[in-house]
Amino acid sequence: MERNFTPVITFSFSKKYCEFYANQMAELYFNTGDEENLVDEVFNTALNVLSDEDRQLPQFENMLFLLRRGSGIHHGGFLPILKEITESLFGEGLIKALFAKETFAMGLNMSARTVLFTAPRKFNGKDFR
Repeated sequence: MERNFTPVITFSFSKKYCEFYANQMAELYFNTGDEENLVDEVFNTALNVLSDEDRQLPQFENMLFLLRRGSGIHHGGFLPILKEITESLFGEGLIKALFAKETFAMGLNMSARTVLFTAPRKFNGKDFR
């Protein structure tokens, strides 16, 4: 991060590993205090459309913890509103380290300075490609 290679997208071929790698970096802070406040504002504004009960889902609380620090996760296991928040924050430069499945790049124009892959091969159900 100190050499300014951000934003970084780390592509993983499984949801489990996206979350694993993101949680390994959960204690690192990439955002300033002002950026954290912006993340809170965007996050809370987006969640205003949900009921109080829905806002208490662990998925939201866990993601906010990462997003405030400048990290994020994006995969098909998240609710669409959470993926939209992540995409918006990444586009605004408020996520410095994103852990995503390869589908993140499909149809999105999200530029990154650095891209990493956690493995060179993916299992498609029968074989590795």
